[in-house]
Amino acid sequence: MKKLALLIIFTCLICVAFAQQGRYDTDIFGNLTFQSDRNSYEAKLEKNIFGDLIFTDSRRNKESMDSKFLEEFMPGIQDSKERQQKLFHDLIWQHRHNESYEVSYSVDIFGSVISKDNRGNERESGTDIFGHDFVKDKRKGSTASMKRNIHGDLEYAEDGQTATIKKDIFDKWSYSDSYGNKLEFAPSTWRRLMKKLGSDKEILWYFVDQFFDN
Repeated sequence: MKKLALLIIFTCLICVAFAQQGRYDTDIFGNLTFQSDRNSYEAKLEKNIFGDLIFTDSRRNKESMDSKFLEEFMPGIQDSKERQQKLFHDLIWQHRHNESYEVSYSVDIFGSVISKDNRGNERESGTDIFGHDFVKDKRKGSTASMKRNIHGDLEYAEDGQTATIKKDIFDKWSYSDSYGNKLEFAPSTWRRLMKKLGSDKEILWYFVDQFFDN
């Protein structure tokens, strides 16, 4: 724990030091700007007429968040310069070593959250017509998704391979996948997994990571 605390403190100090090596300002349109002391790096955070926030920098990075996404995940930030300043600082720190990276975050008309970048990665998450949460990932031609079926079982699919977490009529939970792995959990074991990982989704992700990458 001490090592972790020291690492966090050290990271924060580096972050603050980086931020102090330049000047924050506001341009004539009210957009936040940053310029490093030696003019080697510039960045801007602007709000367009639709209420979207768009980050750009001199390394051709771009990160955009539409108004619906901001309203759901950062309510109030569009009208708070203080919160925009903090976001701007975080984005500078996040992209300071990137080059030509573009990513966007939006919420569509169905309420699904969509993130997409220019490296072939895309994620869609939301709620289906049955009220069940789902997640769908696309990465450079590979597709993965997680959703609940009509029985309430949690299903994961990746390039033709599948995995399922379900509870039987005796309230006993189990994991199975198309690789032939099958695990059954005693109630006490399941409770420990839930306490450690937080939800059946995280439990499924955990075992998928164990079995699908090997």
